[in-house]
Amino acid sequence: MAETSVFEQARMTHEEIEQYEDALVDTLINPPNSSSRRLNMHWKLVTSELLDKLVGHNQALSNMYADSDHERITEWESLGRQDDTNREEGAYAEFYARLGKIQDYYKRYPENAVVLQTSATPSILARGEDLMSDVELMDRQFTGEEMSGRFVDLNEYYERYINLKGVARISYLEYLARLDRMCGVDAGAPMSTKRTEAYHTYLQGLRNYLSNFLHKSRPLEDMDALEIRAVDFFESNWDQGKVPGWETKEHALYPETSTGEQGGIWCEACQRSYAKQTVYDAHLSSARHLKMAERAKNGGNRPTVRNTEDVALKEAKQIAKAKALARDEVVIQALARELATVRDDTRSNIERRAALTDRERQDEADALEAEQEEAMATGGMGYERAIEKAARDRDTSEKAHNPLKLPLGWDGKPIPFWMYKVQGLSVEYPCEICSDFVYRGRKVFEKHFQEARHTFGMRALGLPNTAQFRDVTRIQDAFALYEKLKQQQKLEQTDDGDTEEIEDEHGNAYTRKTYELLKKQGLL
Repeated sequence: MAETSVFEQARMTHEEIEQYEDALVDTLINPPNSSSRRLNMHWKLVTSELLDKLVGHNQALSNMYADSDHERITEWESLGRQDDTNREEGAYAEFYARLGKIQDYYKRYPENAVVLQTSATPSILARGEDLMSDVELMDRQFTGEEMSGRFVDLNEYYERYINLKGVARISYLEYLARLDRMCGVDAGAPMSTKRTEAYHTYLQGLRNYLSNFLHKSRPLEDMDALEIRAVDFFESNWDQGKVPGWETKEHALYPETSTGEQGGIWCEACQRSYAKQTVYDAHLSSARHLKMAERAKNGGNRPTVRNTEDVALKEAKQIAKAKALARDEVVIQALARELATVRDDTRSNIERRAALTDRERQDEADALEAEQEEAMATGGMGYERAIEKAARDRDTSEKAHNPLKLPLGWDGKPIPFWMYKVQGLSVEYPCEICSDFVYRGRKVFEKHFQEARHTFGMRALGLPNTAQFRDVTRIQDAFALYEKLKQQQKLEQTDDGDTEEIEDEHGNAYTRKTYELLKKQGLL
């Protein structure tokens, strides 16, 4: 690239800073006059992007003036080193030398001549050349399930959690509701599972997702301060032994002995847990166990002496790993509490979508596509006049008035009352087999008999989830029906003629059914 003076670079940076400041002012004084969450979110992201650009350019300018590499001083001395009375040898000589280099550069690379030396244009937010188009910005920031930052998409981390060893299976809705209590004592994962690499990877991924989601959905708020406060709270509690689930040093260093959390048999000498008694008995005669037992007898094993460098280093690594796990758990709890409203909205949206028909889902997708096309047609910024004009016909209130507590539609507003009555959502269907869960609407109620919640309840009762048990919601009725079905099955077996025996003239015994078949065939 053509050589540029350090003073010219500083001038260009000043110019770009002024342009970004003007663009930021224009953006802030023209917020979107719309109730569309997508457009509001895009406005916040563009504002945040402009702020980042402004801060970055100011930092670069500060580094230029700091002149840590003495480039400014060197160039200044070079320009004023000689007398400027002689054009060929004075200060202008340096200027013309650089001018010649620039001209030679663009002669060799003429395609670069069209590129402006300032990265910012006079109209940063101009249509077609704005900072980022609406579609590109929103698609890059959020997934389809997140709906422009309105909901969270934790399906990946839910699958990781339920696949951990020793963790009870729960539904996705329950996972969302308990996310701020899924760590520490209420994590539901035994200590042996927490020491695995899978749990460590799960925690790191979940923490990164929640942190990134907060930064994306609230770009104008300082979300880093939330994590800093959580880490400071953790550090103070860790030193005092008050972190839930990690109160003592033993939790970080050693598993419980005997048949503790790992469910095996602990060998104090080898510092290992064995799943079966036979394996434990077999290892007692191994050379390794005898060697470790002798070392422990001589005072070289835990817990009698821990003053060797190897033991101290091992303990330090174990404590550091346990501390990192506990820190991730505390930070995840803080982030999940901050997203409590979003998690509740996500659960409501999942339940709402489960009650939609295929036609309603298609209408919802068409409406979202129409909104996206509208944003593209108007430049995508969300606060231009065309969108403001269309937004005047919309409800400007973010939270619609909902005294009847109707379910929310695809646009976040209560569905019409007639649709509420047509779909029968006013009728509640409790199911005792599903732990007294209440289903709203006949369609949802009929569908739930083949879903995981009802199937799990039937399996827990020891009953088959067959078509005969459809519409049975009480446990007592289910057992009564099961007994009736067994009695009918016994009667059917009796009616088959397999219980009554008949002898022929030679004294051979046959069942009645077999005897009649042989007699019809003339074999008797």
